Amino acid sequence: MKQTNLTRTIAAGLGSILFLTSGLLAVSGVFPQRTEAAAVKSSASFDLFEQRVKKPASLGLAQATLVNRIDEMTSTEASLAVLHLENALKAYLPTATKRMNTTAIQKDIKSIYTPGMPMVLARSKVKQPETRVVLQDLFYMDYKLESGGGYFYPVIQYKSFKVFKPYVTKDLQAYIELMAAESEQPSAVNGTLLIDWYKVVERALQYEGFLKTYKISNRTAAVQEAFGVAKKYVFYGAKNTPLFDNKTQIMSEKAAIAYENTLSEAGPEQIEASPLLTQLSDFLVLLEKNGDKKTQAINDFLKSI
Repeated sequence: MKQTNLTRTIAAGLGSILFLTSGLLAVSGVFPQRTEAAAVKSSASFDLFEQRVKKPASLGLAQATLVNRIDEMTSTEASLAVLHLENALKAYLPTATKRMNTTAIQKDIKSIYTPGMPMVLARSKVKQPETRVVLQDLFYMDYKLESGGGYFYPVIQYKSFKVFKPYVTKDLQAYIELMAAESEQPSAVNGTLLIDWYKVVERALQYEGFLKTYKISNRTAAVQEAFGVAKKYVFYGAKNTPLFDNKTQIMSEKAAIAYENTLSEAGPEQIEASPLLTQLSDFLVLLEKNGDKKTQAINDFLKSI
């Protein structure tokens, strides 16, 4: 495999617990115990939030309630509230997407859209009343406007969840960071990687770090799922950004450089402590023996990890 003097700082490390894409989960994890007095009756703020978060029509009010009154809740209540808010937003997301995905609304948004346009700005610029109503509803629910493959769609704006971090458990703080990073800069859209090969490994390491640090969490399964997707990006790339050229079956030189530098900067101890980096190291050694080409030996290796 070609060697290079190119250096680049990789922000990821096994200890870094930053923020990720993931599934709707039940709330059943371990949280700090409340005081005996607090356990008898939940706070008025938590009760009000719970009433509002159960109905899509009041999701925006639920989020506003949490922003303004989370400091009146116990740590357990705050953590449960944030999880319930995420669950509700995920549950409504298919409906939100369907509402936006009509020919008229898509055409209306396309006529005014510029990359990165916030939902609230799009709402003020569109021409059709129906489009304005849909975007206004989703804006108050705090969804983010995204585009890809010629379509416009809503996503959960995890960046807004950062305001809740001081009030929730450590694992949930880390989860929010992971989700915000993935939400603000998606790894891939419609089969195309949107991040470079350095960050491909970095994201996977961040998920691995979360799973190593927080073995018991309400969001362990969600992060495990995201880690699985991230590993596929590391060892396969994406449909439109493959790790190996579809014709020559030769590994991407940019990826090879990024992976070699990542391992070099990590060092032996960090590689040994990380199953992902260990697999990546073995992968590069095997590739070198096979002329950087995806041979049957490489296929067999990939099936084993």
